Amino acid sequence: MNVSFYTGASGLIAYEKALEQIAHNIANTNTVGYKSLRPEFTDLLYTEMYTNQVKPQEGHGVKVRSADLLYGQGPLQQTWNALDFAIIGDGFFAVRGLDGTVEYTRNGAFDISVENGGGFLVDSMGRYVLDAGQNPIPLTRQENGTFDLTGLPQRLSVYRFDNPYELENVNGTSFRQTERSGEPVVNTDVIIREQALEGSGVHLADEMTNMIVTQRAYQLSARVVQTADQIEELANNLR
Repeated sequence: MNVSFYTGASGLIAYEKALEQIAHNIANTNTVGYKSLRPEFTDLLYTEMYTNQVKPQEGHGVKVRSADLLYGQGPLQQTWNALDFAIIGDGFFAVRGLDGTVEYTRNGAFDISVENGGGFLVDSMGRYVLDAGQNPIPLTRQENGTFDLTGLPQRLSVYRFDNPYELENVNGTSFRQTERSGEPVVNTDVIIREQALEGSGVHLADEMTNMIVTQRAYQLSARVVQTADQIEELANNLR
């Protein structure tokens, strides 16, 4: 009975993590540039059984192996804001924080950081937006106090990776390079749409369906634990 108990318990842990991920996706339904995550399950321990058969192993339990990013194109939202940009195609904007860390994002809701009489293009977190040379993009301040945004879309760069699925996920909208993702390369085969943003990649109907299915699986795992506990109690009470 211990095997059944721990198998059910592993299911409770795995499906709880899956529900947390689904809830995180639903909470970011309106987050610009967010890419949803899909939990991937894998088997746990195996026991050698019936060694004279073709498949002598029997599995015990399940766990969430990883959370796969879904990089599909999100819906475009027209904003009419001159500092909003959306990527149509494969790739990311590059941004760099004060600590020098470079991250990649599809959130093109940019702003201007005023510095020493001029300005630089930054994202919503104040990180510098980078050009094709991985340098901040300076903006010239005009006599009337406004900034010259002429040709700004052409100064923006979009970077792609050979294996974007191996990027390190920071918060669903920002990603970091890893050894498995490959080096960032400027992608010129994309369109940068002005005065628009890429909406969240979450499909609410799919997430609600996944939530119902996962809740049912969680309930079945709980029933396995309960039944195993009851049988163990009966066995212990036998005289």
